[in-house]
This record gives sequence, structure tokens and C-alpha cells, in this order.
Amino acid sequence: MGPIYQALVDIAGEECVSNRPEELYIYSFDLGTADPCRPDYVASPRTTEHIQDILRLANKENIPVVPLGGGLSLAGLAVPLKGGILLDLKRMDSIIEVNEKARYAVVECGVSQGQLTAYLERNHPHLTHSEPGAPPSATIVGNVVIHGQGDLAQPYGFNSDLVNGLEVVLPTGELCHFGSIAIGAGWFTNHPLPDIGLFLGWCGTTGIITKVSIRLFPAKKIRGVGTFVVEDEELIPEIIYRLTHKQMAEDIIAFSSAIPPFASGLQTITVNIAADSEKELAFKQEILWDDTLGEYIVRGDGGVSRFC
Repeated sequence: MGPIYQALVDIAGEECVSNRPEELYIYSFDLGTADPCRPDYVASPRTTEHIQDILRLANKENIPVVPLGGGLSLAGLAVPLKGGILLDLKRMDSIIEVNEKARYAVVECGVSQGQLTAYLERNHPHLTHSEPGAPPSATIVGNVVIHGQGDLAQPYGFNSDLVNGLEVVLPTGELCHFGSIAIGAGWFTNHPLPDIGLFLGWCGTTGIITKVSIRLFPAKKIRGVGTFVVEDEELIPEIIYRLTHKQMAEDIIAFSSAIPPFASGLQTITVNIAADSEKELAFKQEILWDDTLGEYIVRGDGGVSRFC
């Protein structure tokens, strides 16, 4: 099988390493249009120590390494363009901690969005995280390293803005901690320590994130979604400004589509809001719909589908 294959087996175990053509093929492409490129080996580590040892091996032998989370990229981000070792991180799927008082969760790099959502609903139903509009199998870390958005993007920013701390393995195999965990025992904040942007947005090219602490938020009891449609695209920036200025929406999405034909030429804005009572929901609907968008409706510039 060769010395590199055997070294990987010695590190992660035979059941976690493969160089079989049929399995390499599966890892050679993503859901986008990038040309397929096969890795030479696939390893699915179970621990941070496994990742450290694999990167030390790769660094010594000058072998490319590509980390893979949920495998849902549409841009070839996890396609092994130069072969080498592809690290499938899905086995590292432990939810390490949920701190209710400080409202954060610490998870390993293979934990999926759906996994954390289900865990919070079962064990901490009054807490939620900023879940992106992606399949449940998308990973928390994968979303963070591409500066992905979530359902709470409008008031809080990208999900990478919600990071309290990181554990990262550098290409040399060295283990680093960033955030409060670097100088203490808690994962509660990234401040006032140096920024961790060296690893966020780099898609695993500067280091492999093995653990992340992300902020959690109160889970509201009631949710509503409304849709507003206009023809004049020049009005979109103004409308979004006015909606965001109220600071009541959890998320605002603007889009247009040529398909189906009846939607061609229309600009659509969906607004997500959440509340703890029907009274609070009605109040937010009135402010956003009647007070903020009412003048566009009166002028005939836009049409509205009420919240549901």
C-alpha cells in the first residue's frame, strides 16, 4: 500500500483511511461545476491529535492537505486540486459544551447545523443559533470559514462575527487557541485579545479549525415571514435601509428571478421576525409593514403579502 498510506493507518486506524479508487472518486468533486480532482488518500480523523499527526506527516513529506466539512461547497473549495490527503472531518462531531448563562456553544469541526439545532431543541429549547439557509448537513465550522450568513445575520452580521474562540491546528501540526480559552478555561469571548481573522474566511488554507465557540441567542416562541414585492430595483437599497433601521427583523433577503415567468422583472424582499407573544409579533408587523412599507403601497410602488 505504500509508506504514506501505512503512516496514515498508523495515525488514524485502518477503518479511517482509504486509497480505494471508488472512494477517492466520491471525494474528487463537489456540487458545483469545478473540474474533478482525485486525492491520493482520504483520512477521517477522530481526534485533534490525529489531525496534528497527519499534518506533521504531510509537512515532512511535502504532501498537500485539503480539509472537508459537509462537502456542500459550490465553488470547488474542498476539491483536492493537487491530490494529496483529503481530511474528512465528519467523525469529529462532538458538542462539547453549551453554556446557558453566557449563551455560547463549543463544538468540534464535524458538527452539522442540523445536529446543533436538534441538540438545542432537546436540551436547551430556549436557546438557538444563527442557522444558515443551507442543508442541515452543512457544518458549523464550514459556514464560519466561508463567512457564511445565518438566520440572525441582519442584526448580528456573518456567522464568523459570532465566533468567541477557536482551536486550530497549523500546517506544522502545532495546536493554537484563540479567544479567552487561550488564557483561561472559558470559551466565552474573543475580546480583548488579538483578532482571529487569520483563519476565518480562509477555508482551511491557513490552518484546520478543530473546535469553535459560537454565540447562542434566545429562542423566540413565534416566528413570522412576510414578502414585499416592487418592480423598481432602484428602490431596494432605500427599502432595506428603512427596514434595518427599525432593528426588528431577524433576517432580510432581497432577490429577483426570471423563472417562473410571472416573477420576471419583480424584486422580492422577505422579512423574518420573531417574538415571544402574539402581541409582540403584531407590534413588529405593524411597525415594519404599515409604518415602514405603507407609503410604497399607497403610492403603488409595491405590493405586500402579509406575515404568516
